[in-house]
Amino acid sequence: MSSVFDDELLADYMSDFWGYGNPQGRYWFVGMEEGGGDSYDDIARRISQWDKRGRNSLEDIYEYHMDIQVPKWFKKGAPLQSTWNKLIRVLLAAKGEEPEREAVRAYQIDRLARADDEVCLLELLPLPSPSTTHWLYSQHSTIPELRSREEYTRVVGEYRATKINEMITKQQPAFVMFYGMSYLDWWKKVAGVDLVKHDFQDKAAYFGEIGGTKLAVTQHPVATGVTLEYFHSVGRYLRG
Repeated sequence: MSSVFDDELLADYMSDFWGYGNPQGRYWFVGMEEGGGDSYDDIARRISQWDKRGRNSLEDIYEYHMDIQVPKWFKKGAPLQSTWNKLIRVLLAAKGEEPEREAVRAYQIDRLARADDEVCLLELLPLPSPSTTHWLYSQHSTIPELRSREEYTRVVGEYRATKINEMITKQQPAFVMFYGMSYLDWWKKVAGVDLVKHDFQDKAAYFGEIGGTKLAVTQHPVATGVTLEYFHSVGRYLRG
């Protein structure tokens, strides 16, 4: 094994890092896991910077990405990030604003998941990975649950599903949107309430409520055949 993680630090990251933004924010989005992490060096840099920045449970997305040397999404004229783009469209539509392209770009650059703003981005699974077919961690760590993606998902997912439900109940955001229909069973576990199916542009979404918090489960933003109007419709539905 040529390169190994600091397993104590990695274990702390897995249990204590939840995502980006403001936990008091009104609008929450929950994905299965963050992209990136396509090399040992990339993962090590992310975890090292999290440690240096104070091991925050939630990071300011702009500041953190500056420190891990990924500034492209926040520069003037930045390209629209394929996942965040659709989340922002839902948010703008839910607020009654027009989700047009330049408004989405401006929101991504200046406001998305900032520590003092209105959005919280969470991940059910804490470790970055470029796809579900990649699993570098077993090669660079001796943590038992990292021996396989399946074991990691089962053990870590169960713990974090319970914790995210507790966070929602405590903070009571206006809405929480879970994305990725292939993870519907996990989202039902996190929600802990019945979800009702609706169709937009022949694509399913599910809705429910915890207290005063509206819940939505949607197609993944990069899923094939899902239109921008689908996400606009979800936002309008959440607005009520």
